[in-house]
Formats: sequence, C-alpha cells, structure tokens
Amino acid sequence: MGGEAYLADLIDGVVYDRRSLIAQIKRIRNSSDLRKVIAACQATIAHASDNGARAQETLDLLSDNILPIQAGSKDSPTEQIASVDDYPAWDLLSNSGDVLPGLTTGLSSLDNNTTGIRPEEFWIIGGRTGDGKTSFALQIAAANCKEGVPVLIFSLEMSRRELLYRLSAQESSVPFWKIRKPIHISKDEKERVRRAMQEISAWPLWVNDAGSLSIQKLCSLARIAVRQHKIRLICVDYVQLVSSPARDERERITKVSNALRVLAKTTGVPVMAVSQLSRPRDGNQNARPNRFSLKESGSLENDAHVIVLTYRPTNSCDQPTGEDELIIAKQRHGPVGIESVYFKPEALKFYERTRVEKN
Repeated sequence: MGGEAYLADLIDGVVYDRRSLIAQIKRIRNSSDLRKVIAACQATIAHASDNGARAQETLDLLSDNILPIQAGSKDSPTEQIASVDDYPAWDLLSNSGDVLPGLTTGLSSLDNNTTGIRPEEFWIIGGRTGDGKTSFALQIAAANCKEGVPVLIFSLEMSRRELLYRLSAQESSVPFWKIRKPIHISKDEKERVRRAMQEISAWPLWVNDAGSLSIQKLCSLARIAVRQHKIRLICVDYVQLVSSPARDERERITKVSNALRVLAKTTGVPVMAVSQLSRPRDGNQNARPNRFSLKESGSLENDAHVIVLTYRPTNSCDQPTGEDELIIAKQRHGPVGIESVYFKPEALKFYERTRVEKN
C-alpha cells in the first residue's frame, strides 16, 4: 500500500477534534447519498427509454428509489428526545415577553389565544359561502407579508388578479366592487388603490392560481418554493378543490388532509387550508358552526392543530347583523372559544370588535 509513509500521509493535516470528525462523516455521507441518487436516476432513465414505458410507472419507480435515500438521510427524524440546546431555546422563548412565538393572524386577540401560527402546524380556516373565509386567509397572508414573511398561496378557485383586487380592497379601504368596476371610482380612491397595488407588489407573496392541482403536485411545488423562496407560510384555498385519486369524496379529502399535515411537519412550514362548511341539517343558516361542520370533516378535524371558523349571522331579511365571530373550534395546545369581530364587506376584512367600537 505504500508503507508507513503513505499511511501517515493520509492523516496529515487532520485536526483531531469532534467537530472535524463530524464534518468528515457528513462529507462521506453526502457523497454516498449522491451516488445513490445518480443510480436511481440512471435506473429511471433506462426505464423511461423503453418504448413501452408508461409515465406514471416511471414516476412511481423514481419515487420508490428516492424515498429510501430520503429516509436514510441526515434529515431522519429519529433522534433522542432532548439535547443540550433544547433548554436554552425554551428559556429564550420564556423570556421573550410579548413577542409572538408564531406568525400573526392579523388580529391581536386571536394571536393572544393561539400564540400565533407556529412552525409545523396545520390550520383550518372554515366558513360557509359568503362568510369571509377566503378574505380572512388573505388577511392573515397580508399581515405576515408586511412583516417580511414569505407566503405562498395556492388559489384553486380565484385567479391571481382577483386575489390582487381583494388585497387592494383590504389595504386601500376602497370598496371591492369599485375596484372590480372602476368606472365608479373617484380620483382619491383611484390613487389609494394605486398606492396599495404598489405596496403589494413589493411583498414576498407568491401565488399559484392553477385551476386544478393534485395533492402530489401541490406538495411538490410547495417544497420547491420553500427551498427557492424561503417560504414560511403556505395557504391552500380551498381543500375541497384539491384532487387526489380516491374511491369517493371522503377518501379524497382524507388523502388531501393527511398530505397537508405531513407537508407542514416535514418542511417545518405551517400550512393554512381554507375549507367549506356543510349546510346545517335543519336548514337554519344562522346555526353557529362547530368543528363537525367541516365538509367531509373526519380527517380535517383530526389532522388540524387549530380550526378557526368564520360566522356571520343574518336577520330575518337575510342581512348581516354585524355580530360576527371567529370561532376557535379546536386547538390542540390551547383554549377554544369565540372572538367577537366585525366583517366589513366593502374592504373584505375582519376587525376586532373593541377596535370597531372605539372608532
């Protein structure tokens, strides 16, 4: 092999400490993983080159070859329950005072009762048609973008332009219907909308408005965006429009719900999904919703860390009474209850009741 001189050469310059050893192990492991990835890709290319190959079979083969590599990577979650860094991290959090541990919801009372939207959490924003569930999700996204938090929205129902108009209404306080039909807009309102759109264009807000997405494609695009744009909040509007192969509607929603929960956990980025509510069985549209009101609620209810429902009661003439509520219907690590709010239809925005009363 070259004798003692050659062996001595191999370790020449190596620093004998724990850090250098760990760094060397990481380099070796990385090289090993890269070789496995190359082998998996070569096998996939060989399969795809076959004239009789089917695209889905090829994708399944790639997935089967890549998953074991991911499972054995350094990101494997199998670790000892506590480390020497855990107490200092908790101690820092306990001494943070009024600093919100999670991302803001845009409403201080809701932030206080939930401690914000924390990493890895799966939130559901539910509401009946016209009760402002999408508006509230956009309000949350806007509040975080203003603080420099990169947000990704999958909008399966509305186009990117419609989302822009809705956000412009929230930021400018110009009625949404005037923004959609600007022939009725005043000069002052037009200037406010222009300024709002300029501000929104500078936000770290990313939108995918594909009319139809499978849950596999959605999760794949989300992971790419997390890497490329450092996304810290993912919003899906809305769950019932995400597709997935299944025997029936319940199984489809179950698969979508489970995948979104896993997406939040594996990326560390909270996922906020908008969901429709079922119609009240007794036909009473003023019936206060609960977590069991979620459409195909079985999995959504079980998977979610937090469920917030929008509720806007109406009078006998089917007009909103203004006694609106945000209902914390489920919270794994905190209290449930009702937040009294006011929804301003012109601005498509929720306001805290105390703030409205003062104004």
